[in-house]
Amino acid sequence: MPDRQHPRFPGQALVIGAGVAGLTAARVLADHFERVLLVEAGALPPVAGPRGGVPQARHVHGMLARGASALESLFPGLQAELVAAGAPLFDHGLLASTTVAAGRVPRTPGGVQAHAFSRDLLEWALRRRVAEQPRVSVRDRSPVTGLCWDADATRVVGLRLADGEVLDAALVVDASGRFTRLPQWLTEAGLPRPEQRIVDAGLAYATMVFDAPARDFEALQHVNSAPDRPRGTFVVHVEGGRWIVTVFGAGGDHPPTDERGWLTFAADIGNPDLDELLASATPLDGVGVHAFKRTENRLNRYAAMRRWPRRLVAIGDSVAAFDPVFGQGMTVAVLQARALGEALARADDLDAVTRRVRRRAAAITRTPWLMSVSEDLVWQYHRERGTPPLWLRPALWYKRRLVRLVVADPEVFRTFLGVYHMVRSPTALAAPRTLAKVLFKAGRYGPGGTRHDGTT
Repeated sequence: MPDRQHPRFPGQALVIGAGVAGLTAARVLADHFERVLLVEAGALPPVAGPRGGVPQARHVHGMLARGASALESLFPGLQAELVAAGAPLFDHGLLASTTVAAGRVPRTPGGVQAHAFSRDLLEWALRRRVAEQPRVSVRDRSPVTGLCWDADATRVVGLRLADGEVLDAALVVDASGRFTRLPQWLTEAGLPRPEQRIVDAGLAYATMVFDAPARDFEALQHVNSAPDRPRGTFVVHVEGGRWIVTVFGAGGDHPPTDERGWLTFAADIGNPDLDELLASATPLDGVGVHAFKRTENRLNRYAAMRRWPRRLVAIGDSVAAFDPVFGQGMTVAVLQARALGEALARADDLDAVTRRVRRRAAAITRTPWLMSVSEDLVWQYHRERGTPPLWLRPALWYKRRLVRLVVADPEVFRTFLGVYHMVRSPTALAAPRTLAKVLFKAGRYGPGGTRHDGTT
């Protein structure tokens, strides 16, 4: 365990960005450095409210079970605090209405706890706890305009702010998010620009917030499916009894941003539970429709760079920004921040920490990235070429058969939920028992889990 009374590393660690990645990074750095300063470009609200400069903050957000467990280990009591604030905690299999391409999934115990809350509440709870750390300071309204370097531009020694102030640092963590300027800052210092991979499903989403009576579910998922089902929705019942309803469309089929058009789009999804919820719902005054279109998967391959600055770490969306529909981003960010803490606990040399975290961040990203882009690649190829390439088709065939079993077989559904929440390896979906079912049993079922002989 780190000695929090006598930190191992002198000087100051700087964190760029006060989102979930930056807040968790500041928390782990507080165990190892004399001082930690978190700098945020926008204004941080004094209560649980929207944070400026985060256009996707008003939409449905999900923390997967593995991410929630990691957060709880860093912030003990956080889960109970969120529940006390009115954020529902529930069994994902029993209290989520889930519809996939093969039909509606029957309610059954899933063995995985899901937590529904607004991003505003989560970040507010984290900010308060981080601010209570005696060695952590938080500065908002402080945009970072560049990195400061040593004489030969091999080590980052601080940050430059928009007002000209220079902040010295023993370590810099970039957690500035999807729109990070880190690749630009690297090239400005004479380093190669990192290789970037982009997979774009042409997806956009739009959100409204409602007051509505309680339902027999706490969340609703209606998942789209390439290439013929572009529309879907995610709904969560959050603190204050509100319902956040995000509708989305891929392949360029984007939801309107006016209330009437939004409601028509939602009705066209064809989900009875969503229809009943909206029929009893009242839009919150003054909130309106909020849209977001920058949903492409974006991977900066920092780990592949042969030259990388010493004392610089990148985590969260700065490394990999995912299609938000899959709900992986916050969990990946938390796992990478925890990996930073583990590296600091084991190493005496901050240069070694930089190398280790760069590799670990890439490893943590790898599986979620593959899961996200496997579906989005189909949308991208469908838009650009009309059909997926041959090498992708076996995976699509397997996935479609697997989805039939998610509806028809509770055991497969529980396995799927475990993989979705990152508490089980994706290899579980191809384990011998599941593989046999996909190959020999899935063909018996049609839409909705109905057997071809008419039974279920």
